[in-house]
Amino acid sequence: MQLWNQFRYRLSGIRTTLLLSYLVIIFSCIAMVGVASYYISYTSMLEKVETASFQIVRQIENNMDNDMHNKRNLLLSPYYNQQYIDDINAYASLGSESRFVINQSFEDLYLKTFNTTPITDFVRFRIYFSTGELLSSSDNSLPGKPADVQKEPWFRETVSKDGRVNFISTPGQELNAAAPPVAYSTAILIRDFANRDQFIVVRADYSDGLFRSIARNAELTAGSKFLVLNESNSPVYVSGGETAREGGRMEAILPRMQGEQGTFWFSEDGRKYFISYTRSDYSGWKTVLLTPKKEIISPLNPIKTAVMYIGAFAFLITFLLSILLGRKITKPILDLHKSVNRIKRGDFSAGLDVNRNDEIGRIAMNFNAMRNELQLLIENKYIYQIKLQEAELAMLYSQINPHFLYNTLDSIKAMADYYSVGEISEMAQSLADMFRYNIKNSDEIVTLREELEQIEAYIRIQSFRFEGKFQYKVEVEEELYTYPLLKMTLQPLVENAVFHGIEPMREQASITITATRCPGGVQLSVSDTGVGIGGERLETIRAALVRPVYQEQALSLASGTGIGIRNVYARYAIRYGAGMDFEIASTQGQGTVVTLILREAGTGKSK
Repeated sequence: MQLWNQFRYRLSGIRTTLLLSYLVIIFSCIAMVGVASYYISYTSMLEKVETASFQIVRQIENNMDNDMHNKRNLLLSPYYNQQYIDDINAYASLGSESRFVINQSFEDLYLKTFNTTPITDFVRFRIYFSTGELLSSSDNSLPGKPADVQKEPWFRETVSKDGRVNFISTPGQELNAAAPPVAYSTAILIRDFANRDQFIVVRADYSDGLFRSIARNAELTAGSKFLVLNESNSPVYVSGGETAREGGRMEAILPRMQGEQGTFWFSEDGRKYFISYTRSDYSGWKTVLLTPKKEIISPLNPIKTAVMYIGAFAFLITFLLSILLGRKITKPILDLHKSVNRIKRGDFSAGLDVNRNDEIGRIAMNFNAMRNELQLLIENKYIYQIKLQEAELAMLYSQINPHFLYNTLDSIKAMADYYSVGEISEMAQSLADMFRYNIKNSDEIVTLREELEQIEAYIRIQSFRFEGKFQYKVEVEEELYTYPLLKMTLQPLVENAVFHGIEPMREQASITITATRCPGGVQLSVSDTGVGIGGERLETIRAALVRPVYQEQALSLASGTGIGIRNVYARYAIRYGAGMDFEIASTQGQGTVVTLILREAGTGKSK
């Protein structure tokens, strides 16, 4: 169940959804284009094949008719010489010697006729008299009985045609076993037009060379079949020699070949054939061409293969694009998800990087704006109020710093033992002024003049303690003495300068407070020429200043410089927010400068 839930979770991911969407869209387009291309090509190819197949059949028929017409003309050779006609009329009344001469003359005539222009499929010729007597044969075939010859169907059909050529597709009894197989024959009656009783019948036998030559020149496909049917629809010739099989096939397709010509589809043993046929007006024979459908559509196989390769290539491209584009789309969303979780935990520190101009970039911009607004709202309405109370409490604690009071009282005790009463009185007065300032000024806001008076009291006390170890200077523009500040703004900074900058030194040092106008506001700074701050410690302090105020724990005396620098920064950050800058610069061995810039309302933060 857990595996199934994990699978469903991954399947419902944006990247998986994009991948599946890309695959569905691309494969749908490829499928539609492939099917449409295949269908259009298939339909167009069938139309072209049907037309081409029928044209091939017509061309074969024309070639056969021309060849048979030429062969018919060869049989008419006696008509070109009247002597041969006269010999036919006189043959019955002549003696054996005269008949021999006539027989020899006819044999010479047809030998010369058939050999002058060699005919490749010619087998033999035979000349019969009207009585069935064999007058001559080109291959010296044994004569049959005249009465039997007269009874043969081909002889009777030739006589009945009375001078028209008779095409014979059923060879008679083979009289010469050494002769090539006879595929068909032509026969014609020769006589004097005035004498119907005396005639000769000339028969020429041919092999299938004509049909094989025609099939070869037609460049038929390997599975195609070329057939010639006689007037009785019996096979005369079948390419490949499967006469018996084609005879059975003809029984199935003959009922559909009733016209003079036509085309149709025929199925046999699960295979389909396209059949074209035409009937010759000259011979009465049909020319039939059978073409397997698989060979017709075989040129479409490259289209199938191309679609498959394109599909595989599209899958690869889609997979790569889904990874690249999916990562580009989902990564900002995942970052947004992480940022939302951080905000839920109260961490407003990290925003989203805005480096895009599309919808996701605008979402990131709006999210950052929302985060900042929410952070500001929380700081202003809730957390900052708590931090303000903590900062004010810490400020009160710093006002009665036990360490300070201990040192002061210790100094008073020492002076009481070794110095005059006047100095003790001045030191006590300064201490009283400081306590009076804290008690009297209950308001949070004081003027710069009041803050400086408090610092002067503090400096007088420290001067007794350090005995001229440092000098104190104030550089303030006259108009700024009335400038409003938060109470205890400068005193913690001066205290930091004394204890962390001046006290560790053996040489004399100085502390300087400056207040000047700057573009858009007022700049306050406390600088000393003390020992300075080390680089690592300085970076730690600066990092603490950058950290949001609401992430700070409650301020306490244990924080060291936090009571000075961090305390002042926190109070002004709460009050002024982006309307103030707080900077600290220090060089070890040369001193430290802490700068507070307060901008007037309506001015932006300096860059």
